[in-house]
Amino acid sequence: MPGAHGFTLASRTPPAWAETVARDLHALLSDHAHCELKAAASALTLLKRQSARPGLAQRVLPLIREEVEHAQRVLRELDARGWTLRVDAPSPYMTGLLAAAGAPRRRQDGYVDNLLVSALIEQRSHERFERLLECPALAGMAPLYRALAEAEERHGALFVELACAVAPPADVAARHAELARAEAALLAGLPCEPRIHSGPPAA
Repeated sequence: MPGAHGFTLASRTPPAWAETVARDLHALLSDHAHCELKAAASALTLLKRQSARPGLAQRVLPLIREEVEHAQRVLRELDARGWTLRVDAPSPYMTGLLAAAGAPRRRQDGYVDNLLVSALIEQRSHERFERLLECPALAGMAPLYRALAEAEERHGALFVELACAVAPPADVAARHAELARAEAALLAGLPCEPRIHSGPPAA
């Protein structure tokens, strides 16, 4: 999948993934809502820790607002089906990706890695929403996934742009490629569950 400014993911999600996760739509929508809330919280934490960086608030606050709006849209999908939001479960994807990046949130020099972790999550989410758009069982939800895929693509590009503003773009690209390989290996080892960032279905 082409990413921001030529940055790419290191693997593709097979079409069968969408067909598999769509079998438990309640769990998938619940996980999706939590993903949007976590994205908003992560961006807010980034802004709080890096508030002295010129112009960062003006770039990140609209993203935070949009992530919250996305969570509200997914919650409406749950409500329309008479479902409640299920309890959030720990994310081995997020934990593994942060570990692969060397716990950037705990490092003084972790700003670029933090941005690139966020970029990869947004890029993968964009790709996953495109897969869900292709799933016949979810045809009625196409407007939601189409809008969210477009937003995730923009968000991924924003995080890459912010990283390139503080480090040489060639260095950012090399680090993104390294983390993208780790992200792909991480996903390949995860089970296929009704979650946005789960592993591939069994062959």
